[in-house]
Amino acid sequence: EATFGDLGAISVAVDGNLVTAATAVLDAATTERTMLVAEIYRRAGNWRMRAIGQGYDHGLAELATCYGVVVDD
Repeated sequence: EATFGDLGAISVAVDGNLVTAATAVLDAATTERTMLVAEIYRRAGNWRMRAIGQGYDHGLAELATCYGVVVDD
């Protein structure tokens, strides 16, 4: 029954050998039980990170099903 609103701010960081390459802080969650926090992808030979912060009130199985994943009971 816990939600992301119970956690407070969530941060994501991509750390390199000497420096932090990217960070994102998401702090607007309320009733969401699952969340897409960030996506990491390659574009033109470079790695990129995009903060998403898209939350859903349903559970992980329902989120996976929305993306075409078959989830066993």
